[in-house]
Amino acid sequence: MSLFFSLMNMGGIAGMIRFDGKAVSAQDLTHIKQRLRHRGEVSGQIIDQGALLAFGNTIESNNAAGIYAVVHTDFPNPSINQLFISSFLQNGLSSFNELNADFALTLWDTRQQALVCARDILGVMPFYYVHQPGRFFAFATEIKALIGLAGIVVTPNRHKFREYLTWSTTYTPYSSETFYENIYSLLPGHFLEVNVEKVHLAPYWNPNLGKFSQISRPEEYSTLFKEHFTAAIDARIKGKMSIGAHLSGGLDSSSVSCIAQSLLTQQKRPSLHTFNIDTGLASTDESTFVEAVVKQYHTQHHTVHPTADVLDAVLKINQLFDRPDHFIIPSSFHLSVSIKAKQLGCDCLLTGHDGDSVITTGLEYLDYLIDTSDWQELRLACLQYISYTERNLAFLGNNNGDLSTHSKYEKYALHIIGGNITKRFRSHPFSTFLKALSITKQALRISTSAIIAYCIQRVKAKIVHQNLLDNAFSVEFKQQIPARVLQSTEALSASISSEFNVSTNQILNTTNVICNEQLNHIGAYYGHQYTFPFFDKNVVELGLSTPAKISFDHGRGRGLIRNGLQTILPSQIVSRLTKANFVEYGTISAQQLYLAAHQQFKSPSHAIWEVIDRTLFLKIVNVVFEHRVPMQRKTRYNWLLSRIIYLALWLDSAKNAR
Repeated sequence: MSLFFSLMNMGGIAGMIRFDGKAVSAQDLTHIKQRLRHRGEVSGQIIDQGALLAFGNTIESNNAAGIYAVVHTDFPNPSINQLFISSFLQNGLSSFNELNADFALTLWDTRQQALVCARDILGVMPFYYVHQPGRFFAFATEIKALIGLAGIVVTPNRHKFREYLTWSTTYTPYSSETFYENIYSLLPGHFLEVNVEKVHLAPYWNPNLGKFSQISRPEEYSTLFKEHFTAAIDARIKGKMSIGAHLSGGLDSSSVSCIAQSLLTQQKRPSLHTFNIDTGLASTDESTFVEAVVKQYHTQHHTVHPTADVLDAVLKINQLFDRPDHFIIPSSFHLSVSIKAKQLGCDCLLTGHDGDSVITTGLEYLDYLIDTSDWQELRLACLQYISYTERNLAFLGNNNGDLSTHSKYEKYALHIIGGNITKRFRSHPFSTFLKALSITKQALRISTSAIIAYCIQRVKAKIVHQNLLDNAFSVEFKQQIPARVLQSTEALSASISSEFNVSTNQILNTTNVICNEQLNHIGAYYGHQYTFPFFDKNVVELGLSTPAKISFDHGRGRGLIRNGLQTILPSQIVSRLTKANFVEYGTISAQQLYLAAHQQFKSPSHAIWEVIDRTLFLKIVNVVFEHRVPMQRKTRYNWLLSRIIYLALWLDSAKNAR
């Protein structure tokens, strides 16, 4: 029997190991089975100190070695011709790093009385656990299977509130803490060793970037991307009966849809179902690009609309999910697609999430040129970037469309080097700073007037930023719950960055992992497996290994996709440089949510006001509803308002969580 198989349902795992000599109660087992019954037919294995449960999958066992395993996975790496147990027996803990699969697993070694758990590198498969030293260790694919077990006290984790409701302009590492005290999420790319007294968490992900070291020509990287990406999609649709895909018309979703349909045609299988969302707003309209894909590949296309009742969508997700950070806008998008996909009988949904963090724009190439003071090449790169007339440069100012090419170049170049200039000003003597600035100014051919205008704009922006809210916590809450460092993926990302001189923060962060978990949960309830080809291990490692200059692609960005798939994608997609703007839709959704929900938490005694300052909350509401505030200024306020409401609704439901 090989590791190459595919599930026909959503799958999940759960179990309990007791360290106190007691048997796992029938009541606890019944509770877990009921909470996860939507994930498939259950198989059970009673072991000497507990029980293992697999939903929609079989339990692995090696009687000779005395090892049992439950694994939540949907597709394996066909190059590994052995079961998870066999791989573990052969390579130990390092076996997890060899797997190119989305997985969450638990192995119990009867002879060693040892328990090992692991989760895939980007957290596609969820894994939650609770450990009570001297008593038991319990785990499950969903938190709700743990809540209600005998001996588990449900207490909201107020430290998580602080992380959840703080706006950040940088990538936030994914943390192991959940919204329940003492219930944790296994960190992506990590394994867990469990014994009676404690759990030991350690990273296993060690990217193999050396396998690309012999590549020298740009076209080799693009060709290899095409090969790996095609293989990633092929592995994810293997064994599935009816395949669907999100198709927004962007570069990522279009790449997934075009390759998937090509494979289905070659394999003489039913055509791909593609789905796009029509919000009814011009700012989010990507229909021209969607139609280009559908016209060329003749997919079975479906246009769906966000569910009309935003509050109802959130309450429904609140019933399905375990944590309010899963209630992300546009939750109604995902519900609409899943409802339609269920009606059509899709058992697999492909998505382009989060392709642009894996196969990047290559803008880090500009940072490299600044660090090496290669001003001539930087000037050329900036000119290349702004040379595309369809590129949206609104961040340079409202009138940038009327500027000459040189003025536009000056603005963009200063935008790129501004941080570096500020850094020099703060860290060098003033005379040294002026000399360096003069050299940079001459080399880049930037006028004094442009620099002065840039400095004035920076000062204005800083003043505006100082008046923006990052949170709305009450003084009492801040005093009671001081900021603290949470156990997270930050150390793993830092280790990889240090060893390979690459950044994984844009890939391995809380936004990406939470989205993975959210879609996994939705799919489990609506009968399909969400899957993420861009998070394939080979694709991720290729993206990390690709030189920034190749990704930059003479200013176009996303060089691996544009060149690797230029014969597959419609020309409109290959040349597309714009992205839909969802700020307007986010504002409307936040307004609708507030109007629908505020009656439920307006009482001064509601638990949300133990966390949030009412005056600051009203300030946020006013900004979201004030039409005179520029739309782009509303992003963080839409985010803050929505999340505060999500938490308020969750606090209501958490009282009855058991």
